[in-house]
Amino acid sequence: MSNPSVVPLPKPGPHPRSAVLTRERILKAATAEFSEHGFNGARMDVIAQKSEANMRMLYHYYGSKEELYLTVLENVYTDIRLKEHELNLENLDPVEAMIELFDFTYAHFGNHPEIVSLWSGENMLRGRFLAKSKRVAELSSPLLTLIEKTLKRGEKEKKFRDDIDPLQLYVSMTALSYFHLSNAYTLSEIFRTNLHDREWKTERHRHATDMLLSYLRPPSPRP
Repeated sequence: MSNPSVVPLPKPGPHPRSAVLTRERILKAATAEFSEHGFNGARMDVIAQKSEANMRMLYHYYGSKEELYLTVLENVYTDIRLKEHELNLENLDPVEAMIELFDFTYAHFGNHPEIVSLWSGENMLRGRFLAKSKRVAELSSPLLTLIEKTLKRGEKEKKFRDDIDPLQLYVSMTALSYFHLSNAYTLSEIFRTNLHDREWKTERHRHATDMLLSYLRPPSPRP
């Protein structure tokens, strides 16, 4: 006969560290699945299998396929914005700061092909999910402010032209870092040149850097 004065111990729940690791595994598997198949083609059961979780855990941590996809998008944007902040551009010469930012952007896209796929996929969806995110816009605003301040320093020191729009400049930096990756297969076939080749990529980086610097420099005085 059980003793009524003895209170049964609660069943142990998931360890906090274990829960964090499970969320990380799910997010990693989801990033790979969404980048390979897009939102419509990605399957939650595949994400569960690859993350060694189960469907109940997926929906417990992320609510729905839509919420998980948006979390993946926000995660890749957060990662690039935090790393940009770590560049400490405020303490660099303005020209060095712009090259540092461009080099980082160029390398980040090259080292993270999943970003290229995710961005292309979300563009195909016309930014439908990113439109729901306040976090992405909040993270991007400080970057534009930093670029604007760097441009002002460069103008004051006569190192930059004085009519550069920060957003236009960053879009150009992104395009120079992104387009040859997102279109590498088609461009390689069209021009019968392997855009995946390491030497070609090195030359592309040099060419893109020269274009950026040529644009930033103030015009030469007329003779």
